Amino acid sequence: MNIVVQNILVGVVVAMALSFLIKKFFWKPKLSTAKKDISPSCGNGKCGCH
Repeated sequence: MNIVVQNILVGVVVAMALSFLIKKFFWKPKLSTAKKDISPSCGNGKCGCH
C-alpha cells in the first residue's frame, strides 16, 4: 500500500513540474494590441508622470 501512495505522489509532482515548465517556456500570453489611452490633460512634455 505504501508503494502505491508513493507512486501517486511521484506522478503528481512530475505532472506539476511539467505543467510549470510548459507554462513558463511554451505558453504564449495574448498580446494586447490596444494601447493605454493617455488623456490630453496630461500634457505632451516629458514630465515623467507616466
